[in-house]
Amino acid sequence: MSGADPNPHTGLLVASPQMLDPNFARTVVLLCDFNEEGALGIVVNRTIDVEIGEVLRQMEVSEETSGISGPVLWGGPVQPGAVFLTFAGETPHTAEETPVFTLSAGLHVSPARDVIEAVARNEAVDAFISLGYAGWAAGQLDVEIAEGSWIFLDVDPDVVFTIPPNKRYDYCLSTLGISPHLLWMQPVNE
Repeated sequence: MSGADPNPHTGLLVASPQMLDPNFARTVVLLCDFNEEGALGIVVNRTIDVEIGEVLRQMEVSEETSGISGPVLWGGPVQPGAVFLTFAGETPHTAEETPVFTLSAGLHVSPARDVIEAVARNEAVDAFISLGYAGWAAGQLDVEIAEGSWIFLDVDPDVVFTIPPNKRYDYCLSTLGISPHLLWMQPVNE
């Protein structure tokens, strides 16, 4: 999980307009890891009514830092109390075993408290907190992609840090160059 090389199995998963699952309809998922054992991602376009200060207080991380800002995001339905930090820049120097997903050059996700503390002290970094995550069992995401449930896009840090969360889904679909009401995803095998 940790390392300087980006994971080649990461990207943005954009729910197809036909996605009916209420957990994932109109979502953009930052795919952190995708391998033969399963997949893990963070929903990056749904905010929740939790203050960043409250999350940091519960983690016993100083609130007097300004490296983590913005709204707290709903990261997904799995372990809704799990805290994940998405951040840009260099990976903080922490213990060798600290879990950090490197998604692209300079874009990382980590659930580790020491990473969250280190990034919180750095005012010159883009970072936000998500609660929970999206997870798929072995082969499950492959099936969902083949069924046309997800559109895969390359990781774009602008989507993650510049575009407001409530506009990320429409922005991602607009990059395809087609109106969402004209986009119909069919299973790969049809």
